[in-house]
Amino acid sequence: MITIIRYEILKVLRNKRFVFFTLVLPLVFLVVLNAFAKPEGDQGQYITYLAVFCTLFGTAGSGLNTLSTRVAKEKSYIGSIYAVTPYSPGKFIFVTAFVQLLLNVLIAAVIIVFGLAVFRLNIDGMLLKMELLAVYSSLYYIFIGLSLGFLLDVVSLQSLSFPLYMGFMAMNLTNDLGLHMPEFMVHIQKFFPGFYLNKAVGAISAGSNAIQDIGMLTLNIAALLVVTLFVYRYKRSAMMG
Repeated sequence: MITIIRYEILKVLRNKRFVFFTLVLPLVFLVVLNAFAKPEGDQGQYITYLAVFCTLFGTAGSGLNTLSTRVAKEKSYIGSIYAVTPYSPGKFIFVTAFVQLLLNVLIAAVIIVFGLAVFRLNIDGMLLKMELLAVYSSLYYIFIGLSLGFLLDVVSLQSLSFPLYMGFMAMNLTNDLGLHMPEFMVHIQKFFPGFYLNKAVGAISAGSNAIQDIGMLTLNIAALLVVTLFVYRYKRSAMMG
């Protein structure tokens, strides 16, 4: 199992899409948002929020773009493994999700180090709790990436992955970030993890209880896991050739 995990991590790190969508692009967002959206309140707290939000951008890109394309390319290989080895679909999904979570921790670490070096980001227990929540919420996008990879071919994903990425990110721009979203958008955003992540981050920052928001976030993740398993069962015959 350790050998498989190490191999999967090295394979992803060699992927240029991973470097762009999950390491470079979030740092660009961090710089741009800090330059053009100056807060009225505490600058240090604002940088903390931006770091967490950019972690969400990076980890979402890891699932929606990098993972989905990789699964689409390897569908026939995955299907052949299922047919001739005891490497079950459940084990594949578990290993893939675990590898992506490890990579998402790397993404969070890069953003924290960059924030510390450039913006004097304050690394404390509150920041680490918020970043941990952002990494946890990335499971939602991991399962979406798996589902997209099972459903679509590589060419379709190359056309759709970036628009999908930007669309999903728009669903995370909630009123808790100080924005004023239309009422219909607020209702739609309740089906996305950013809605509850932003509420939980705000609660942690205010010293309040974030259990309810974390619970709703967990329900969203669990629902996507069920969808992923259903999609796999639907596409299993095609994958096995």
